[in-house]
Parts: sequence; structure tokens; C-alpha cells
Amino acid sequence: MRRIALYSDIHGNLAALDAVLADIDASGIAERICLGDLVGYGPEPVGVIERVRATGDPVIQGNYDRGVGGRLGDCGCYYPTPESKADGAVSYAFAVDAVGDEDAAWLAGLRSDLRFDQGGLRLLICHGSPRRINEYLMPDRPESQLVRLAAEAEADVVCCGHVHVPYHRVFDTAEGQVHYINSGSVGKPKDGDPRPSWVELRLGETEGEPRVETTVHRPEYDTERTRAAMEARGVPARLIGL
Repeated sequence: MRRIALYSDIHGNLAALDAVLADIDASGIAERICLGDLVGYGPEPVGVIERVRATGDPVIQGNYDRGVGGRLGDCGCYYPTPESKADGAVSYAFAVDAVGDEDAAWLAGLRSDLRFDQGGLRLLICHGSPRRINEYLMPDRPESQLVRLAAEAEADVVCCGHVHVPYHRVFDTAEGQVHYINSGSVGKPKDGDPRPSWVELRLGETEGEPRVETTVHRPEYDTERTRAAMEARGVPARLIGL
């Protein structure tokens, strides 16, 4: 059984990242993949970049990483209200100012996806969707659309982030099962649970048939550490949901 820890959408929340990495270590999982969005919203983007780079984990580029790394002027995010759009502008400006040129170049150079085969399954690791870095594949996206996207991407298992809500959806098709796995968010969860999330992915076989299992992990973390860091930097705590 191959075990992989998937984590994403850290968004500058170093305290939450430290809790997740410690929880992964405690689980005994040695293989980790980061699905992007290291920066934005949270108070310690540089600390997050340093920590993730030090792990040596494969890192997929998120839309915020691309926007900040490329100095593109925005993060490519969707904001439903004028208030959230204004908060997004504050967040982007802070992140661009905080991240130096060397770290920005590293963010801009991150890979767009990761592919590998395991037990006859084709896995695709991306940030938003198989076709766009900033596409939101919400948990209620119609099955027909997701199956079509996976077929176009030539993938049986699609692992993504971006929506900040962990889930695992399985669809039966004529060609076999299609899996969509979302790692949720380390730094800014949006599913009503303030604890960071990471997903344990298990790949194996049962009687010769591929098996894909997941478990969502939600460790506690020091929210006051993050709140204090935001206050010290003049960044509103509401940006990270605190």
C-alpha cells in the first residue's frame, strides 16, 4: 500500500503548516506532495516558502503562487462581493511586498502538475483542475463534467486543492472508476471547521483490482500565534478566517 500525504492552500499560515507537517510525521507517512498556494492572506508567506522548500516535497504551482511569483497584479481569484474583493487586494499587495525576488522566481517556476501511474491507475496532481490552475471544482460539481474532465486529461485519479474543502468523490464509468480527491486547506479552511486539513491517500490493490482510499486529517494548531503574527504585520485576521 502506497501512502501519500496531500496538503495545499497554506496561504502564509506558518503555524497551521507546522501543525500539519508534525501530524504527517506522526502518521508515519514519508511521501508528501504540496498542491500549491503557499502565499496570500496569511502573515508569514516567506516562512511558509522556506519551510516547504526545506522539506524537499514536490510542489505544484497554485494560482496565488503564480500571481505573486510572476508579479501579475492579482491572484486570479474569484471574489463574490465588493468586500471580499477589497480584502483580496489587501492580501495580494501584502504578499507581493513580503515575498522577495528570489522567492518570487521560485514560485513562478513551480510545475503546473504532476503525473504518475500506480497499480494501473493514472494519477494527476494539480491545483485547480486538470485544465485551469484557478478553476474551482466544488464538491457539488456535476458528475458528468468531472468525468469528462478526467477523460480529457487521461486521468483515473485527480487530486486537487484550491476550493479549501476536502472531499473524495468516486464515479463508476464504462472504463472504470474515476476519483476526485481534494486536499482542503492548511491555512484557510472554508468548510466550517477552522482546523487545517490534509489528506492521506492510500493506493493499493484488492484481488488484483486497484484500490483508492483517503482519510481527512484535522490537527489542532495555535491560532493565537497566527492572529498575533497578522496583527504585528498590520494584516486583518479576517483574511485567514480568524
